[in-house]
Amino acid sequence: MAGKEWEGFKWAEMVSKQGINPTMDKKLIMTVCPVGATITRRQNPDQPYTPKEIADGAIGAYEEGAAVAHLHTRTETGGFGAPREVLKEVIDLILDKCPDMIIQPSSCESYVPGAAHYSYESVKPLVDLFSGSNRRYMESTIFTPVSYAAETMDGEVELSIATETNTVKTVQYLQDHNIKPEFMNHNWEGIMNVREWLVKPGILQKPYLMSMGPGMHNAAETYPDPWGYMYVLGMIKMMPEDSVIGLSAGGRNWLPLSTFSILMGVDSVRIGMEDHIWMYPHKDEMIKKSADAAKKIATISRELGRDIASPRDARKIMGIP
Repeated sequence: MAGKEWEGFKWAEMVSKQGINPTMDKKLIMTVCPVGATITRRQNPDQPYTPKEIADGAIGAYEEGAAVAHLHTRTETGGFGAPREVLKEVIDLILDKCPDMIIQPSSCESYVPGAAHYSYESVKPLVDLFSGSNRRYMESTIFTPVSYAAETMDGEVELSIATETNTVKTVQYLQDHNIKPEFMNHNWEGIMNVREWLVKPGILQKPYLMSMGPGMHNAAETYPDPWGYMYVLGMIKMMPEDSVIGLSAGGRNWLPLSTFSILMGVDSVRIGMEDHIWMYPHKDEMIKKSADAAKKIATISRELGRDIASPRDARKIMGIP
């Protein structure tokens, strides 16, 4: 008679009975930003400028799994402040190839001299341009609830001041037009402003789209290690309940911080050439196209057991009808 199989040690039984860890048990949304408002071909020769180049960047990332296109435009010489019609041209090119992609223009694309970049005065012209169309030109938009100053190469300074009055007015207007605002929190001030001005008074509709922007436009340092990771973890813990949390890391450390955030269970990660020049933090390997960054993040996420959200999945997660 065969002997009974050896049952092992008690701790082995304990390990085998551990329950599923739910932290990463959800699909990951990938957002692509094929061009931003700051980096030029002087820093990266492959930076897209023309509507076709920008659209191709979004389309290539879509083919690698990106569900959302966060969009800026450029003038012919690479500056910001292109006419709003250029943005419409970019979106049409994207939707011709990717009709289900979620379009998320930056609210600062409707630049109004003398007004803050993220203001009612800059948002309303965009909404007016796209209203009445059967195309989904603007299902979401980025709103930055922080104050900052940006200095150009020629020494000019652009100021954007966050105020409660403007924030409430703009967000109410967007929600009235079925446009979901996503808040780009470059630092802790943004999280506090959203919580105090919008969440506590019951103005902001659930779920709250709350993204972190360490390293974006040099807003917060992400190096040396491990303090960049600690900064991100602190921001995650500060997010209001019912938040859909995203990461939009810039600078050299974007890839490790994005991987760390995937492990921490964030809902979305932004990739692309807005604030990314190098693929790796320790190598001078420039990113040539946003699709390469999208493929990198999609591969990492799937290897960690997290599937990539389709546009339909993303709309459900983000609360977009």
